[in-house]
Amino acid sequence: MKKPLKYFSSYVVHHLFTIVILTYPFASTTDACFMAKWNIYVTSDISDNIIGHIKSGDDDLGNHTIPFRGNYNWSFCDKFFGGTLFYGYFWWGSKFQSLALFDDNLRDICAQAQTNQNCYWLVRYDGFYVSAYDKPFPDNNYHFIKPWG
Repeated sequence: MKKPLKYFSSYVVHHLFTIVILTYPFASTTDACFMAKWNIYVTSDISDNIIGHIKSGDDDLGNHTIPFRGNYNWSFCDKFFGGTLFYGYFWWGSKFQSLALFDDNLRDICAQAQTNQNCYWLVRYDGFYVSAYDKPFPDNNYHFIKPWG
């Protein structure tokens, strides 16, 4: 005779495992976020092209040439308990800078809009600015984050 508790726990574990395996592909895409889906925009206000290499612990988005007033953007799902980190390496001629483009502190700045989950980065001659709003510079909502190195 089967022991009811042993049978029940085996049944539950098997079905939970099946559900996790079947739903994982959907949970790992940006169209099926369990937490907030964030959109990050990096726009250049420099008359020359800049090169940006964007990475996280999970994704390497590669090198991107960003022309004057052009932008590079991407979307991702925030981690359940926070801790999402995207960072970038930027080159402009002989200048270089590396910085976080999304982390817990930047989430707080970008969440100020309360109507969306967007971070708008602006790369200028004097450095890097971020805002929760897609408004022309100078706008009081832009926060200076870091100068060129």
